[in-house]
Amino acid sequence: MTETEIKEKILEIFKEERQRPDLAFEESHFLDFLTFPAHSKNNIKNSFKGVKRYNKFMDRLELEFSICFTFPDLDKTYSIDKITKKVIERIGKRRGNVMIIKQRTNQKETYYIEIFLIALLIIVYAFWGITLISVILTLVFCFAIYWILNSKINSKRHDQKLKVKIMNQQKDS
Repeated sequence: MTETEIKEKILEIFKEERQRPDLAFEESHFLDFLTFPAHSKNNIKNSFKGVKRYNKFMDRLELEFSICFTFPDLDKTYSIDKITKKVIERIGKRRGNVMIIKQRTNQKETYYIEIFLIALLIIVYAFWGITLISVILTLVFCFAIYWILNSKINSKRHDQKLKVKIMNQQKDS
């Protein structure tokens, strides 16, 4: 693929992942326009909705181009031209992509936060029993645990799909 084709594909994915694909956006910080209303410059990750859309967009790029972004790559915000160059760079680093995806899929999950929240709920019920406060805390903690576990499950699914694509591509080479 040429640089122009890669850029066009990135913009196509961007439009599919945007909340309002029909609105104009600035190329210098286009990721902030994934949400509506758009975030101020380079602030997409300052909201739950922004992080969710950003991660979904980056996951789609990884799957589309069979690449793996490093953690420092995922912490940055990009202009269209910079992300196109980053994708081209990652396409050229096939061995690096294989190493990253193997590390991601072999990484063991930890459940410290979930265990802590459940233990805290047990302590709350032991001291106060069933009260309005304990019920509200249960609802809040259950939502937090659900959100964390759902994120982990989606991440694992994405990594498994990506591993299959990268490994199949490695065999074809």
